[in-house]
Amino acid sequence: RGNYLADVIAVIGSLDFVFGESDR
Repeated sequence: RGNYLADVIAVIGSLDFVFGESDR
């Protein structure tokens, strides 16, 4: 796969959402 950057952004975005919700 050469489009790994999109997957990385999606994972980071989901993790940021989860951690952001749990952190507050």
